[in-house]
Amino acid sequence: MTMWSLGSVLLTVGAGIRILLGLGLDLDLPLAAAAAVRISGPALGYEGCSENEFLCLNGRCVSAARLCNGIDDCNDQSDEQNCSVAACGLHEFQCSNSTICISKSQLCDGNQDCASGTDESDHLCEDRAAQPRSCGELEFQCGSGQCIELESACDNYSDCSDGSDELNCNRNECLEDNGKCSHYCWDLPLGYECACPNGFELINHFICDDVNDCRNSDLCDQICINFHGSYKCVCYQGYQKNPHTGTCQATGEEPFMIVMNHGGIKRINMNKTENLEIVVDSLANARSLSVDISTSTIYWSDDGRRGIFRKSVDQNRNEIRQILGDLQSPGGIAVDWIYSHIYWTDSGAKTLSLATLDGLKRKTLFSENLLEPAEIVVDPESGFLYWTDIAEPSKIEKAELNGAGRRILVNIGIEKPTGIALDHIKKRLYWVDSVLHGLFYTDLNGQYQHSVFHSQKYLANPFGLAVFEDRVYWSDVEGKSVYSANKFTGTDVKVLASNLPKPRALVVFHKLMQPIVENWCVGQDAACEYLCVPAPSSDQHYACLCPDGMIPDVTGHTCEQEANPSTPSHGRADSTPLHGRVHSTASSREEVNQNHLDAVSVAIIAVIVVLIGIVMCCASVHWRVIIGRVKTSRCYSPVHLNAENSMMCNGQRMDTISQQSLL
Repeated sequence: MTMWSLGSVLLTVGAGIRILLGLGLDLDLPLAAAAAVRISGPALGYEGCSENEFLCLNGRCVSAARLCNGIDDCNDQSDEQNCSVAACGLHEFQCSNSTICISKSQLCDGNQDCASGTDESDHLCEDRAAQPRSCGELEFQCGSGQCIELESACDNYSDCSDGSDELNCNRNECLEDNGKCSHYCWDLPLGYECACPNGFELINHFICDDVNDCRNSDLCDQICINFHGSYKCVCYQGYQKNPHTGTCQATGEEPFMIVMNHGGIKRINMNKTENLEIVVDSLANARSLSVDISTSTIYWSDDGRRGIFRKSVDQNRNEIRQILGDLQSPGGIAVDWIYSHIYWTDSGAKTLSLATLDGLKRKTLFSENLLEPAEIVVDPESGFLYWTDIAEPSKIEKAELNGAGRRILVNIGIEKPTGIALDHIKKRLYWVDSVLHGLFYTDLNGQYQHSVFHSQKYLANPFGLAVFEDRVYWSDVEGKSVYSANKFTGTDVKVLASNLPKPRALVVFHKLMQPIVENWCVGQDAACEYLCVPAPSSDQHYACLCPDGMIPDVTGHTCEQEANPSTPSHGRADSTPLHGRVHSTASSREEVNQNHLDAVSVAIIAVIVVLIGIVMCCASVHWRVIIGRVKTSRCYSPVHLNAENSMMCNGQRMDTISQQSLL
C-alpha cells in the first residue's frame, strides 16, 4: 500500500482504489495494485464537471475512475499526466503507460489484464515463448533465471545467486485489499493465492464465478438443476428419490427380468437373486429377445426354426405363435411399442426389415452394405433405430425408422459389439464388446464416446444388455451368469443369476422401459395403404412405406407396382418412404411412362409383322392350289378337310385332296 500527502489531499491507493480528498471527495477507482496517483486538486469537480469527474485540459469531463489507467480518455493525454507509480515487484509486470502492476503469471494467458492489452501483445508473448523453459510448479525462479526448490524460498538463506528468493518475504499481500481476491486469499511464504468456496471456480486469477455443476452429465442420475453456488438432483415423473442412496427409483409394480439361454426363456426377480421361473422351455437355437410391455408379450427369434415367435408372459396362456417364417438366419429383434411394428436383422440374407406385429405386412429397409447385422434397438420417441454389424470392420449404425438418414454412429474403438441397449433417461446408447471385454456408451449423435469399465472376469464374453434406473445389466456366455453394475462408473458389480447354460439376450420388464409418446400415424392424414412409420426429419412426422417391389403413387399414401418387378425395391441402396421423395417419385414415374410407351410401340410392330406373315402364308397356299389345278387336266373339285369326300375325273375315281398335299 502506497500513500502520498499533497497539501490538503491524501490519497490511499490499492486494489479497488478508494481516494479520499480533503475537499470531501470520495472516489472509487478500478483495481490498481500498489499504485499511487498524484492529481492536482482543482482539476476535480471544476467548472461544470461533477464531483466524480476529472476536467481535461481540453475542457472535456471524464470519470475520475479513468485517471492513470493507461488509456487516453481525454484525447489530450491530460488524464495520463503527473501519474507516478512505485516500482512493481520482482514477480510483477507494469502495464504500459499505466500505474497498474499485474502478476507475471498473468502474462500471455489469453486474458487481457492490462487496459492497453500489453500483457497479451504479440511481441511480448513471442519473446516469452523464445525464452528458456520456466521453472516447474514446485520450483522458484530467481531473478537471474535460476530455479530452486520452492520450499527454499524465504527460509532466511539466499539460495539464488542474486538473493531474490529472500526478497518480499515478510509481505502479506492478503492484507492489501484481500490481494484483489473476490473471496478467499491465502498468504504464502512467497506471494499469495486466491481461492473460491464450493460451487465457484477461479477465473482471471482473482475473481470467483459460479460453476455450472450440471455440466458434468453424470453428477445426477436423471435431472440436474444448477443454482448459484450449488445444484440439485431431481427425478422424472414415475420415479422417486431413494432417501438412502439419493438415486431415482421406479415407482409402481416391481420390475423383473426376462433372460434367454440355451434351454429356454426364464423370468428373474431382480430383487432376489437365483429366483428363476420358466416362461418358455425347449429352445435350443433361440437368438434374440424383445417385449411389448403394454400387451405383456415376449418375442424371440429362432435361428433353427428360421422364424420369429411370440408368447404371453402370463403363465396361464401357454400358446406360442409364429408370426414370421421363411427367414434365412434371423438375429436381433426389437419391438416398436408405439407403432406396433417389429424390426429384425437377418445375417443370412444380409438385410434389416420390419413387419407388423401379426407378421401380415413386411418391408425390407436395408439390403446393401450389411455384412453381418446382429443386435438392434428402436426408439419410437425420437423415431430412430440402431443396430450392430459385427463383421470386420465392426460398426454401430443409426437410421430413421422409415429407413431415411442412415449413417455410421460408431466405428472407432470397437471390435465386436455383441449387445446394445438404449438409456432413455440419459439419451445414450450402451454396448458391450466381447473382444475388448468392456462396457461403453455414446451420445445418440456419436459425438462423445466413453469407456465405463473393462473386466476379463465379468465381461469375458458378454451378449445381452439392458439399462434401467442407475444400473446396467448384461449376460456373459463364458461366465454363465447375469450381472449388474453402476451404469456411470461400472462399480458395485452384482450377480443376479448364475449357472445359466449359454445366457444370451435379456430385457427388463417395467412400464417405464417403454414410455408412451405421441403416435404420428393415428390421424386421418396418415392413412397409409400399407405401413405407416415415424419420420422425424419430415414435416408430417410420419411416412408411408410400400411392400417390396412396389412404389408410391401420386397421392403418397397408395402403392403401385414397379415397372421392373424383377429388381426388388430393397435391392437399391435404401428403401424409400412415400413422403420426402417427391422429386425421386416424379422422375421414376416419368421413367415408367416412357418405358410403357416403348413397350406399346414394340407390341404394335410385332402385331404388324405377324399379320404380314399370315397374309403371305395365305397367299402362298392359294398360289399352290392354283398351280395344282392346272396340272390336273382341268379337273376341279372343292377342297375339303374331311377324308370322306371323293370325285370322278375322266371316268376315274380320285380321293379328295388333303390339306397336307396342298402344302
